[in-house]
Amino acid sequence: MNIGKPFVDSWNIYIKNLGTILIGLIILIILSVITLGVLYIPLLIGLQMLFVKAKRGQAITANEVLAPVSRYFSLSFGSIGICFLVLFGLLLLIVPGLAWASWWMFAALIMYDKNAHIEEGMRLSKEIVRKNGTWWHLLFLSIVWFIDNVFVWFFGPLGFIIKFATTPLMMGAVACAYVDEAQ
Repeated sequence: MNIGKPFVDSWNIYIKNLGTILIGLIILIILSVITLGVLYIPLLIGLQMLFVKAKRGQAITANEVLAPVSRYFSLSFGSIGICFLVLFGLLLLIVPGLAWASWWMFAALIMYDKNAHIEEGMRLSKEIVRKNGTWWHLLFLSIVWFIDNVFVWFFGPLGFIIKFATTPLMMGAVACAYVDEAQ
């Protein structure tokens, strides 16, 4: 895995489609707040799919963020199930949780993109990650998490505005890595 490439690709897509992605992010935020977070997971997958489509050279529109809502139950409960498994692995010995987090980092995208069930999404994600280096993916995921959840707060109150910009970039980086490696 080339760790830097997904960040560069995400940045280029973000700058080229800035208005569309920001409107998509605003849709995600507003609908997540209105629904008390119930629609957050499918909307986040929708935001990532904007990057997937753009990386594949397809045109994107902000309302496409809403498309994964049609698969609400499978995407939400599948993603929550994966989160619980990763948390359980972290509580056990830390290493299983870290391995599972990296193995299944693309599972939700695969579930939506390939119209797959959770088991197939997890299996295909694990195959992709293992083929391209589990530990590189763990490092990549750690960088994404650090930038989106720690680094931005070094800027104090300005961190909120910076987080507004970094969240789509980091989710886009994961989406770009998925497109590069799932071929």
